[in-house]
Amino acid sequence: MKPVSRSADPVPLDETMSRGWQALTEEPVDGWRCRFSGGVTKRANSVLPLSEPCDVAAAISAAEDRYAGKALPAVFQVSPDSLPTDLDALLAERGYLLDSPTLVQYLPLEDSGNQPPVPVDARIELSGLPSEGWLNAFWEVEGPHGAPQQGISRDILANTDSIYASLAVDGAIEAVARLALVGNLGGIYSVATREAFRSRGHGRAVVRALLVEASRLQLAGVWLQVVESNLVARALYESMGFESVSRYHYRVGPAARR
Repeated sequence: MKPVSRSADPVPLDETMSRGWQALTEEPVDGWRCRFSGGVTKRANSVLPLSEPCDVAAAISAAEDRYAGKALPAVFQVSPDSLPTDLDALLAERGYLLDSPTLVQYLPLEDSGNQPPVPVDARIELSGLPSEGWLNAFWEVEGPHGAPQQGISRDILANTDSIYASLAVDGAIEAVARLALVGNLGGIYSVATREAFRSRGHGRAVVRALLVEASRLQLAGVWLQVVESNLVARALYESMGFESVSRYHYRVGPAARR
């Protein structure tokens, strides 16, 4: 695997990525942003610490109180761009557990040498809204599985202009993916293939279709996030030209603190 490099990264992506999977509500805490979405996904229910608070310990306690008030655990998304720079160590000292180490990968599209091949798979349909079939395929693979949480998931998806790719065979959707549109960049999310149809190249096909669309829209580049331990997915994305440009993980607070 390629080593992590920032050579392909146009700007720090933490802020941009937060808009690609945007929380339903946000509250400021001394320069940090507390994101809330009913507990559906850590991305939309965690602190984004991109500014340094005047009093870090007080800010951590204030964030904990905000999440406790919504019956949610306190979770921080920690990356090389988090502030203060020793935040990860401070959270570890408070008993926060490390969770979901993730790589951020990026593919610049301005260079014609990085343009994906065309035409795309004829079985793929693109839409500006997720169909019920798209949603059901995504939830089947990634969850959530309960109706109330699925409603929240639907609202999170609707919070960002996006393009949805569905690969269907004989009318049944077998794989899906989403391209979130944020400024002049795009974010690949929700790449999911139903279990019975894996190892058929579906993941590559839906991602390629979205890259072709991103190129058509003249986006400068596309990012994605992949769990560090998912070697199969990492190999797929790197074979398509993506390069690891950053990383992040979560720090999850103890369930009971006082």
